[in-house]
Amino acid sequence: MPMIAHISDLHFGRIDPPVAEGLVEDLHRCAPSLLVVSGDFTQRAGRGQYSQAAPYLKRLPTPQLVVPGNHDVPAYNIVSRMFFPLGRYRDHIAADLNPVYQDAQMLVIGVNTARGFTQKSGWIRQAQMVEIRRRFTAAPAGMIKVLVTHHPFIPSPRDLRGDVVRGAPRALAQLEQCGVDLLLAGHLHLAYNDDVRSFHKSAQRSVLSIQAGTATSTRRRGEANAYNWITMSPDLVIVAVRTWNGRTFRESRVTRYRRVDHVWTREAREVSV
Repeated sequence: MPMIAHISDLHFGRIDPPVAEGLVEDLHRCAPSLLVVSGDFTQRAGRGQYSQAAPYLKRLPTPQLVVPGNHDVPAYNIVSRMFFPLGRYRDHIAADLNPVYQDAQMLVIGVNTARGFTQKSGWIRQAQMVEIRRRFTAAPAGMIKVLVTHHPFIPSPRDLRGDVVRGAPRALAQLEQCGVDLLLAGHLHLAYNDDVRSFHKSAQRSVLSIQAGTATSTRRRGEANAYNWITMSPDLVIVAVRTWNGRTFRESRVTRYRRVDHVWTREAREVSV
């Protein structure tokens, strides 16, 4: 079964150094099939922050699929924000803003939702959606299809007003047509997961939405630093939240979903370890 380590919201410029070192050690010890980073490498997109984030990323396991977040766009340089919003990200982190990873079992597509003319919100442009649909539709039968964005499709149950992908119902209607199975995101610094239909009543297809907390930042939202360890098969997904306990990362909460008659069903109550 493929295993994805899903980290998010590193926020260089506001990191906790012992946590950052612990994350490097834990990821190499666990050895994922793929490392996904769902944005916000920096706090304010400064050159110095990118100069710290880039070598750190090289210390993490490969293969990797990374997408930018809204904090990776300059906050105060209006010219850069309007005309070159992700210029520094391209120079330091990755030139491809919409990366793709594929192996024998899964197709993972990353899409940039960060925009230069808004400081917080994000969305998927129609041109991006056309390419997403083309790639997912062409995938072999039985392939697990995963979409990675920075902005989540559903808010945390702790705050139903949380910032989600703008136009999420319209985007989901198109994603349903090409058989997306999982949506991975960050942005809100909270770890949670559920079927998109728990929030979007118009959604027709059962799709799992999985959000990661902040992996290394001091900008926590009432939760410890954490990341997701996701084990997958076409009809079983296990989401284990690995949480920093002050010394190392340890599995703290495990949720199992099984797909029965095309519907993802939580097998039991979340298990806290």
